[in-house]
Formats: sequence, structure tokens, C-alpha cells
Amino acid sequence: MEKTAMAAAVWMLPLLLVLAQFTEAAQEGFDVRQHLSTVSRYGAVKDVIVNNTFVPSNAVDGCTAIHLNLVARHGTRSPTKKRMRELDRLASHLKELISHAEHKKLSLEKLPAWLRSWESPWKGKLKGGELISQGEEELYDLGMRTRERFPQLFEEPYHPDVYVIKATQVPRASASAVAFGMGLLTGKGKLGPAKQKAFAVTSESRASDLMLRFFDSCQSYKVYRKNKEPAVGELKEPVLDKITAALVSRYGLEFTRQDASSLWFLCKQEASLLDVTDQACGLFNPSEIELLEWTDDLEVFMLKGYGNSINYKMGVPLLEDIVQSMEQAIKSHEEKLPPGSYEKARLRFAHAETVVPFSCLLGLFLEGPGKSMFC
Repeated sequence: MEKTAMAAAVWMLPLLLVLAQFTEAAQEGFDVRQHLSTVSRYGAVKDVIVNNTFVPSNAVDGCTAIHLNLVARHGTRSPTKKRMRELDRLASHLKELISHAEHKKLSLEKLPAWLRSWESPWKGKLKGGELISQGEEELYDLGMRTRERFPQLFEEPYHPDVYVIKATQVPRASASAVAFGMGLLTGKGKLGPAKQKAFAVTSESRASDLMLRFFDSCQSYKVYRKNKEPAVGELKEPVLDKITAALVSRYGLEFTRQDASSLWFLCKQEASLLDVTDQACGLFNPSEIELLEWTDDLEVFMLKGYGNSINYKMGVPLLEDIVQSMEQAIKSHEEKLPPGSYEKARLRFAHAETVVPFSCLLGLFLEGPGKSMFC
């Protein structure tokens, strides 16, 4: 008997939450780019299957997608101004440490040559936080893959009421939406050799964006985060102290805990933005990198994830919007409304502070009833 095609509303959520593992990492085949927590590139593939509990979703036989919801983080970006200043301070302190060691005639044979004259790659840069070329490519490719996966959803001519694209007012998010839209709609218009199509990206005010910047709008969460951050820092201190001591012993410089933290940040930026893994990242062994990754994941867990329900319950308006859009799409399909008269995709571009809490609100990667990955 011939199967009857069933309608299905679909949502997608690129997850950037990395599971911490405490296993000893083998030197051979270890790729630090797969251990960068929320700094990870879209293309960094990491096995997140734990005890065969995670299975990628596939379309149910006989079902046809009629609507798509997407919640995505922006693509790879440059460091913010605050972080660039941190790297400038690191460069200055490294010079002081080396000068002090030379003055005391300490052996620096084990010190990597690059560290002796290192300057921040972002030294002198006045602006930061923008989407970089790699980030543009990530979202452009995601747009193309989305159309390839759901070709039937994007057969109609583009209209902003049919294919709704939203982003926060932060430029890297809106730029990500533009890059995605270019990939999604390439060949759909008449602009240039690639036959691009102009499209609309809308945003809410930062102060009132309850959907994509709920972490800025929820005063209770702001109070919780401010009060919790010192405790999170204390939990990270033993790991940082252990790794700082290892760096001092290994290279002969009197590194501080802040130096170790800044060098780890530099490692993540070099690996993610510059594809350089043999400088700052080379200062740490794989086991230390896994521990540093754990400190990042701990912070995400406590301040953005399952650590407290306030982290993700503030994402309920976003969930309600997704459900409402799905229900409306199903109703329109059942009523056999003509093509082009109802929405077929709602595409949103935001931040890790949006995606991680929302993934927790959906209960993703929650190990057992009422349990989290850190329990």
C-alpha cells in the first residue's frame, strides 16, 4: 500500500556545548581544535556520542518537512577589545618574566623561541568581536547545507514573510545571518555571477530582545550570575594552580595563575582563528588541555547550562515562539493554503548565551531524569 506523506515541522539547533571528559588523552591524533568549548569552529568535529545515547535525528519515513526553525550561534569571531587588552598585558608580563629570569641567569633552554619575542597578533587593533572570514564561510556553508537537506522548503520564490530571518543587534550575529542567507539563497536572484538575492534580516532592540538576548533582559539572571561568578572562579582555581605549577617547572619562568589562564585563552584564539596549534597550545600537554577544557565547560554549566534552572527557564519565550510558528505552519498546511501565503522557515542567529540555555531547556544531553552531565 502506498504510504501517505505526512507533514512534519522541523527545528534545528547547532549545539556548541562540549562534554568534559577526564580520560588521559593520547598524544597521537590529539587535535586541540576539538577541545575549545564554545570557541570551537563549526568545522571542528568532535565525537559527542556518550554510551550510544546520542543518535542524530533523521526524517521519519513518509514525512515531509513543511516548516523549519533554526537557532544558531554566530560564526567564528575575533577577540573582543577586553580580551585583546588581556593579551597585550600577557605580552608585557612575559617580557618581564623573561627579563627577570635572564637577570638571575636562569636557564631558559626549554623556553620556546617564539615566546621570547611574542606580541599579540591583535596588538594595535582598535575594534574587536566582529565576524571574521572563517565565520562567514561557516555560516555560508551552513546555509547551503540547509537548502540541500530541505530542498522542498526552499522551492518557492523568496519573500521575507515566508522565510523569516532574525538576528540580535550585535553585528557578528547579523553578519552571520547575512552569510547564511547568501548560502541559502544563492542562485535564487539576479545579482552578480552567483545570482544572489537580496533578503531581509530583522532585529529587536538589545534592551527588549526576549527571544534571542533573554540573558540581557532577565534581571534575576543578572543578579544570579554576578553572585555566582566568584564561586565558579574558586572551583577553577585548583586546576589552574596545578597547570601553572607544571608550566613553571617545565619552562623555568615564574608564571602566575593569570598567565596560565591567558595562555589558554591565547591557545584557543590561535587554534580557532589562525589554525596555529604549535605555539600557545604547545605549552600544554593533552591532559592539561582536557583539564582546561573542563574549566570552560564547568563555567558554561554553572552560568549558562544545567547548573541552575534560571539559566534556561528564561528561554521559555523563545520556545513558545518556536512552538507557535510550528503550530501555525501545520494549520496552514492542513488548510491547504496556497504556496507563498504562509511561513516556511524562521531562522535565528544569536550567541552561545542563547544556544546553550535553550539546549538545556529542551533537555538535550541530560543524563537521566533530573541528572546533568556533571552529576
